[in-house]
Amino acid sequence: MGKLSLKDILDANIMNLQAVAGITIVDVVISLMITLLCASIIYWTYRLTYQGVLYQASFNISIVMVSLITTMVIMVISNNLILSLGMVGALSIVRFRTAVKDPLDIVFLFWAISVGIVNGVGNFKISLTGSIFFFVIMYLMSKVKITSAPYLLVLKYDLMSEDSVLDTIKTHTRRFRVKTKSVKENVAEMTAEVRLRQGDQNLLAALNDNKMVKESVLLTYSNEIAGI
Repeated sequence: MGKLSLKDILDANIMNLQAVAGITIVDVVISLMITLLCASIIYWTYRLTYQGVLYQASFNISIVMVSLITTMVIMVISNNLILSLGMVGALSIVRFRTAVKDPLDIVFLFWAISVGIVNGVGNFKISLTGSIFFFVIMYLMSKVKITSAPYLLVLKYDLMSEDSVLDTIKTHTRRFRVKTKSVKENVAEMTAEVRLRQGDQNLLAALNDNKMVKESVLLTYSNEIAGI
């Protein structure tokens, strides 16, 4: 079997252009509807399992639209080198400036793009089965509670009362580790990583009972206030 020349490759892709033109409206509607079904699963998965500070409906809607747009693009460029190279060139001039705040957001975006690609080439069974499977996995994992989840404790207190403050922290935590500490005019500011004892939510109340503690804040790593 002889090697394909550049002319043979171009001729084959020109024939594929004609094949793309033969895609019917029914084919397009079916692909987009199945993509919409899969994207709806992603939408509700994101909404039910979101554990960040502020839920953004706009980002969730964007996930649905990314799936639909990707399906439309893949239906056009699949099996066609010319269109694929053209699409790469077009996307190379696009710059996305939106910062991804949660690593899981990247997972959902990749999931949405994957669904669009799979449905764009007509593998509907894979996209539907995979979306349902991922939904079950994400939902179950979101319900698993880590009993020793770490918190950040931010304290401002009188330096003379440091021993009593540390004793209070030790009483209500399984473990703590000082991250930063600064002292100015006998007032200390400390940030520590703490792991509360199971079922113990009285750390802030105990610290506030100490008159030498001027300020105390307990935060999760997702920036949620754990207690006041």
